[in-house]
Amino acid sequence: MRAPSLARIEWWMRPAKDRALLHRIELEHGFYLANLRQDEIKATLADNFAAQTAALEDISYSLDELRDTIAVGFSAVADGLSAVSEGVYQLHLDAVGTHARLDDILFCLVDKAGFQRELAARRARAKADRARYQASGEYADAMTLTKRALNDSDRGKAGAMLDEAIILFERANQHPELALQASFQLGYLHHVHRQDIEAACSYYEHALGPGYSAHYVRTARHLAHLDYLREQYEPAYARLLDLVVHDDAITRFAADLAHVNDQPWPDCMDGIEHSLASHADLLERCNRLARFTSSSPANDVSARQNDSRRAMTTS
Repeated sequence: MRAPSLARIEWWMRPAKDRALLHRIELEHGFYLANLRQDEIKATLADNFAAQTAALEDISYSLDELRDTIAVGFSAVADGLSAVSEGVYQLHLDAVGTHARLDDILFCLVDKAGFQRELAARRARAKADRARYQASGEYADAMTLTKRALNDSDRGKAGAMLDEAIILFERANQHPELALQASFQLGYLHHVHRQDIEAACSYYEHALGPGYSAHYVRTARHLAHLDYLREQYEPAYARLLDLVVHDDAITRFAADLAHVNDQPWPDCMDGIEHSLASHADLLERCNRLARFTSSSPANDVSARQNDSRRAMTTS
């Protein structure tokens, strides 16, 4: 360990003849003082670091408190803005309701009979909405019971749930928007649960719906299966053959359209006209395709081209 700077300076300030006479005890004393000085420095630095650590800890606690205070403040502001928004929305609703009442009053004053008809129409719409809501709830409850019954190992309990599901499906079947789905479920339950094939066929017949739709195809397959169980093989074969022929026709129509898509303009228009003419029977059988082709832009363009051709021929 080196001697401190003051001891070294003091040693160099001595006369040259006294420099070599430095006693060992003086060096040891200087080293001792240096060690004391370093211990004091270490102690001072340790105290400073401890004080700084305590100060940083206090600052951290203060920042946490500030953060919590700010969060509480923002939460209060958000609650206040939410209350203001609800109040403004309620004012909007009140204003809309007021305008509606004023319109009704004016309508009643101007045309009392028309206002009575409007009230009757509103009551009818509200009644229809309630009926649909009730029927959809009964249909959903019946579906839940059916799923639970099919997964229940207790045959007696499952049978009771299926009986209740049939009652709910019968109620939902009274609503026009749910009649197809409810009739299909009733046909399935009468076939699987009650083993009444005749009743199942009757319900399936009412559940066919629009021709060649996905629901129609599914129901027709079930009817073909029941025809097979009743040993009515020809009707079963006819049902399935009709579906297969229709599926083949759709496949050919899709292939023709894909070929038309590869043709350049305006040659593709002749291809579209040829495809539509070639598959006219398919379009007549399939309501969705018929509506699509009748409202498609290709038909409008084709119509304009035919008009122009007829005009050129006439001229």
